Formats: sequence, structure tokens, C-alpha cells
Amino acid sequence: MRFTYFTLSVALRHLRFGVGQSLLTIGVVAISVLLIIYLQTVIGGLQTRLIRNTTGAIPHVTLEPAERAPIGAWRLPQADPGVLYVGETVNLPKAQAKIEDWRIWVEAFDKPEAGFTAVSPVVSGTAFMFRGARRQSVRVQGVIPARHNKVVDIESNLESGRFVELVSGEVAMGRKLARDFGLKMRDKLRLVGPQGQTLSVTVGGIYDTGFGQVDDGLLFMTQRDGQSLLALGTAVSVIGLRVPDIYDAELRAKDLEGRVPFKVRSWIGDNPNLFRNLTSQSQTSNLILVMAVIAAGFGIASILIMSVTGKFREIGILKAMGATPQEIQTIFVVEGFLLAVLGCVAGVPLAIVLLEGLANVSSIGPDGRATPVFDIEILPSVLLGASAIAVLTGAIAAWFPARQAGSVDPMQVIRGA
Repeated sequence: MRFTYFTLSVALRHLRFGVGQSLLTIGVVAISVLLIIYLQTVIGGLQTRLIRNTTGAIPHVTLEPAERAPIGAWRLPQADPGVLYVGETVNLPKAQAKIEDWRIWVEAFDKPEAGFTAVSPVVSGTAFMFRGARRQSVRVQGVIPARHNKVVDIESNLESGRFVELVSGEVAMGRKLARDFGLKMRDKLRLVGPQGQTLSVTVGGIYDTGFGQVDDGLLFMTQRDGQSLLALGTAVSVIGLRVPDIYDAELRAKDLEGRVPFKVRSWIGDNPNLFRNLTSQSQTSNLILVMAVIAAGFGIASILIMSVTGKFREIGILKAMGATPQEIQTIFVVEGFLLAVLGCVAGVPLAIVLLEGLANVSSIGPDGRATPVFDIEILPSVLLGASAIAVLTGAIAAWFPARQAGSVDPMQVIRGA
């Protein structure tokens, strides 16, 4: 192909005189671009919401103490062959499971080369919460607030009080739990641990994350208070890790299994059906995008083929005047490219307007709060990617009628005329 001022001027003249065909092609490209951007944004937002609802309240990867079974005395090497030991083996109670050397592991996972974005050592267990004559079993998590907030975002979901700056003697709880107990900020309550340890605390924060497992029946306190209440000394129960790409959680967990003395779990392993559904949804979305691109390509190609067929006489005259087959091909490729660009110019603003309209659609949830129906985040990368796909498709689709135009025999066309 030879791109010159001549080929550009002829291509623009063709588009100007074939306004109807040009507008039809631009419309096909614009709708294709709109569809690609819409699908990428809406389906991507739906996947993000599903993942956030699943992983927003839990670490991506969790390290737990491995289950241990004590070795029976009769299995130990015996110094005296004549001594016989009798007994039985039992698994250690889960309440005794704890991680003593957690500081070493937290320091190791904090390093950039470890590849984790957040590390949170957590003291976890159950306790009884007393408020007046009312008693309820609650889950307790003793955390380092600033660390844990990077794994489970509580601070940005606070209705009142604080979380990151939580101090000893304070607890943060969900709005539902606070409402059930009639609690408000600075109210006092009493906690009793599984071994009878008692701790008097003050409500230091009330949050509403939207996650039932966090908002209902869970108390956050400082790590030291949690260790005292659950009688864990200086140990912790689990270590939570967050990875940059949540889809890599299972691979990272498998990689850690052989390198750490813990039981390693990932959110993918805990939610296999959800992960399969997300994967299937992504494949379906990609298939729809491919079909949209193919449809746009066929639309551009068919319109340009009709244009070539209707311009055989002009093509013959151009060749008779000295235009080379390469120049004729370039004219129609330039036409396809320009039509695709104009289609993008029309399609991208339409897509933005549509998505901004969808972003304002909300519904009333069971808790009485208005929440957006669609999770819309208009990403420049999606806009540019859809435009690039459309332009490339237009150029490729124009290549086939361009070859047909380049092979026209001017003598036969002139004689036929």
C-alpha cells in the first residue's frame, strides 16, 4: 500500500459523496464500541462486587496452625527395650492451636519480595458479651488495627468512632450488633472469655460494612486485649494475607504450602463454586465481545464491498489515469480506517453517557439503604481498548474489498461502460 495525499483525498471524496453508506458504517462501529465498553464495564463491575462481597471481610490467604497429633509414648525410641508404654493418641483441641513465632513470619511477609500487600496477625475466638441482664455469644478478633484495616476495610465504613486508632479497653462492632444491644458510643460492656477471663471495654467504634459475617456478632479489639481475653499469652490464632491479584490467591497458597509450617487456605479454595461461576462469566463476556467485534467487522466489510462494487467505473478511470493497484487498495483501507475512527468518536461518548446513567440507578436494600444497582467504574483503559479494537477491526475488514478494488481491470470496466 502507498499512502499519499492523492489516496487520502480520494478516500475523503468517496466518504463525502457516499454519505448514507458512511453514516451506516459509522453507526455499526459506534454501536459495537458502545457494546464492548458496556459489557466490559458492567460485567467487570458485577464480578468486582461478587468478589468484594466474598473477600471483603476475609483475607485472601490465611495461615492457620497445622493440626498436630501427639506421638504415643510407645512410638518413641526406647532406651530400655523391656519398658512398655500404654496410652492413646488424641488430636490437640482447636482452642490450643496458636502461632507463637508470628512476629518472625509477619516480618518476612512484610518484605516487598514476598509479594503480599498486607499482613495481619489475628487473635480469634469466642466470648460472652454482657450488657445488663442480656448475654450473647460473640466472635472476638484481637488485631493490630492499622494492619488489619488493610485486609478488611473497617475505617472507611465507620458510622461513628474509630478503628485504626483503637486503643486498649475499646472495641469496634457492627451497627446491627450495637442496635440489638442498644449500644452507642462510649457505652460500657463486659466480656467473658472461654476460660473465665473477664474484660470490661468501651464502645470505641460502630461500623457498617454490609458484610453480615463482620457486622453481626463480631467484636474487634486490640491484639493485646484479645490475647488476654482468650488466654493466648503472646501468641496469635491466624495470620491473614492480602495479595495484589485476588485470582492468584490459590496459586500463592499452593506455593506457601511447602514453605511454611502452617495450614494454608485461600478464598478460592473456600469458595470453589463462586470462582467457577466467575470464570464462566468471564469466558461468556469474552465470547460476547468477540462476537461483537466479528459483527462489526462483517458490517464494515459488507458496506465497503458494496461501495467497491458501485465504484467499478471510477476505479477503472483512476487506473486508466495512472493509479496503481497499491494506491487503489490504500484508498479503501483508508476509508475503512477513517470510518472506524469516526465510529469510535461517536461510540465512546455514547457509552460514557449510558454508563453514567446506569451508575445513578439505585435500589433499596433489606437494610433500608439505597445502593447502586450497577458497580460502574469508567476506566480509560477500557475506552482506549475498545477504540483500538474497533479501529483495528475496521482496517482489517477494509483490506478484503480493497484487494478486490485493486484487482479491477480498467479496460473491461471502460468497455462495459
